[in-house]
Amino acid sequence: MNSLSVVHRWLRILVVAGLVAVSSEAGPMSSRPPRGGEDLRAWFENMAVHHRYTPSEIQEATGMSDDEVAAALRRFAFPASPAPVDRSGPVKVLPYPGGRHPRLGFFDGAVDPQRDTKLSVFTPWDPNGYVVVDVPEAIWSNLGLTYLAHTHVPTIWEKAGVKMEPMEWSRRADGSYTGGRVLPNGIAFGTRATPRRAHVEFRWWVRNGSAGTLTGLRAQVCVMLGRAPGFEAQTDANKLLDPPFAAARDATGKRWIISAWDAMDRVWENPPVPCIHSDPKLADCPPSMTREARGWVWFYEGDDIRGELARLRREFLAVPMVASNPREPIPDKLVVLTFDDSVASLHVNVRPLLAKHGFGATFFITEGFSFASNKVDYMTWEQIAGLHREGFEIGNHTRNHMGVSADSMGRLRGELTYINERCAEHGIPRPSSFAYPGNSIHPGALPILRDLGIVFARRGAQPEYAYETGRGIPYEPREDHPLLVPTTGDARPDWTVENVKRAVEQARDGRIAVLQFHGVPDREHPWVNTPPERFAEYLDWLEANGYRCIAMRDLARYVDPHDVPAEPWGVIARRQAVAQ
Repeated sequence: MNSLSVVHRWLRILVVAGLVAVSSEAGPMSSRPPRGGEDLRAWFENMAVHHRYTPSEIQEATGMSDDEVAAALRRFAFPASPAPVDRSGPVKVLPYPGGRHPRLGFFDGAVDPQRDTKLSVFTPWDPNGYVVVDVPEAIWSNLGLTYLAHTHVPTIWEKAGVKMEPMEWSRRADGSYTGGRVLPNGIAFGTRATPRRAHVEFRWWVRNGSAGTLTGLRAQVCVMLGRAPGFEAQTDANKLLDPPFAAARDATGKRWIISAWDAMDRVWENPPVPCIHSDPKLADCPPSMTREARGWVWFYEGDDIRGELARLRREFLAVPMVASNPREPIPDKLVVLTFDDSVASLHVNVRPLLAKHGFGATFFITEGFSFASNKVDYMTWEQIAGLHREGFEIGNHTRNHMGVSADSMGRLRGELTYINERCAEHGIPRPSSFAYPGNSIHPGALPILRDLGIVFARRGAQPEYAYETGRGIPYEPREDHPLLVPTTGDARPDWTVENVKRAVEQARDGRIAVLQFHGVPDREHPWVNTPPERFAEYLDWLEANGYRCIAMRDLARYVDPHDVPAEPWGVIARRQAVAQ
């Protein structure tokens, strides 16, 4: 969908929400409208309070008209200025909103700067001052200019006519920000920025998903100084280059902004911008491997800059970098197969077909419905244990297929513990995966699930999609909480291979398709029945088209379940708003 279409859809959302009147104006093509009410508030606070944007700059960043911006500002009634700096806490870091050019000069060297890789790091001595760190501004390799965060020199993708989709930073529960993208040739890169007291730590990594070894890997990391009061001078007289350090002092000579990376490629400065660079490089990266570098932006107040650099060498650079133990890169065509409700046909019909194709799967077990008395339609525990012995995952679906809600929260722990105990009695490991019965979710469930050892939990596609449609969204590990993994497709009796295809085609660019099945067939629940002959067609098609099908527990090969978003419900709210 192009930017103009997104703007028009967002304006319709604003009208429905009563924020603005109908307008036919559209913003600039490079603008990015917020994606929902909470997203709107967060970006407006970011721009109006912390970055001190004017209404016209907000309009430029969002594509909203002047009247629409004014209406939203009146609604939110933000304070006139940010809170005073807390010098005892971590440095404030926020995504750079765009709209306002991050440079003061040399604009022809950065046409249409993208906010995808830019973070604002606020100075600890002035709540209104910040530097914009572009990490990475550019990436080079033996392939050529592999990425560039603005328009200047054409990248290998621009030469090939490939357009990059916009990306956003994701705030994590530990206060850090992560961002990155998968390039069309399978190479992925990303950054993690972690605020500390008086500095920010960066990790930049590259995963090689291409067929050849990457050589000459280096990045350009630009620290743009012009928005930090006292550092606006477009000169080299206030810069200090002492590899791997690049530093700049303010007009008083008492305050310094310092950057360093290891391993380092070069240090330099560009007075017209003004900016400083300490640029990292990476070792050669064979296919399927990952390489990473670390960097810092420090703030210093004092007279002994040489002594401070010596301290930084000793306390930061001399400490060996601990590898972050990155997961395997998420391949395209990755599908999680899940089966609910302990239905007997899963053992009779599904198990042999999965084995035939070499597919993994998770079976979510409950003793709900007529499990205890109806062994025609439901498995025995001996059959469930047999699934485990054959290598399939056994997940928890509560004892009584109990919906997760505010009213049932007090019983959830007992419902889960019962299934755990029954698994132990039959030699099955304690389940680490959970599926919400009836696809109902509640925030109170997350700490209970985590406490009982649940690592990944599958929900339905609700509330983004209506249950009746069977449609869903792909799992986006950087956005979706691992205990709120969405369903991409919920199989129905009238499904065909086309429905499966529509769901799993979304498994690309770091997204994973999660399919939800019930009985094959399912006599007690005909509305989620899958005919056996159709199911066989689905698996044949998946194998023939190169899809890799795994159990939920296998997500841990690709996703760190402890790396969770700061707002677990945030992406759900944004998707709901955009879908209106």
